[in-house]
Amino acid sequence: MPVPVIIDPYSLAAKPLQMNFRETPLSTGTGFIWRAKGEVFLITNWHNVTGINPRTGEHPSPYAGEPDRVLVLFDLAGSPLGTRGLFSFPLHDENGVPLWLEHPEMARNVDVAALPLPLNRDAELYPINEMQKSPMLEFPMLVSVGVDAFILGYPFNIKVSTLPIWKRASIASEPGVAVDGKPCFYVDTASRPGMSGSPVILRSWGGSQIDDGGLMIAPGPVTRLIGVYSGRIGAEDELQAQLGIVWRIEAVDEIITAGRRGSVTP
Repeated sequence: MPVPVIIDPYSLAAKPLQMNFRETPLSTGTGFIWRAKGEVFLITNWHNVTGINPRTGEHPSPYAGEPDRVLVLFDLAGSPLGTRGLFSFPLHDENGVPLWLEHPEMARNVDVAALPLPLNRDAELYPINEMQKSPMLEFPMLVSVGVDAFILGYPFNIKVSTLPIWKRASIASEPGVAVDGKPCFYVDTASRPGMSGSPVILRSWGGSQIDDGGLMIAPGPVTRLIGVYSGRIGAEDELQAQLGIVWRIEAVDEIITAGRRGSVTP
């Protein structure tokens, strides 16, 4: 008897992205879907949708270009689980104004963007924030320095039958303490290009420590979504410390609630 294929729901949540200018590919990345206010949003990094490094203002693409559309692999409605098709979405309206939303106070200084998407019955979206609706959330897993996390993304655009790689990381700075006044923290991981915009989760099998200091025992896996990954710092070679930046997941709610249209200016 063949062994049944079981796909983790969070693997379905992480979407591979390709940023294009017209028909020219500029870069790859990762994103995920968030449903709120009766709308759906593609969540990824600000630098993915702009093609601009938010810290330096430079264009990391070898073409020095800025994308005008994002291509997303979505699961196809009515197809076997994990079957995906390519969907294309513009990044600007007919007047050239950005369609994505950015942080209402810090703009590019929070490297997270939310792109409103039209509803499409051909696509299964698997919004990651709806996966969080579980009785287990009454006892949230502890987010603490030293705890292991997983970055769900597509390093070097690698896919396993269109599904993401789960890259292990450990929380390397106090997650409740802002870095340079920004709502982010560091993780220790050897990540690679293509993972920018990945969801970052905690995952435990059987039990975990919870926020109030107690211990939760569960019959299956328990998950907590904690942030959005946005790349490495200080890693010119493999012998150096490799730290990644994770934006706290609360930034997504702040961006969508405020509804501030994006920009490419400081």
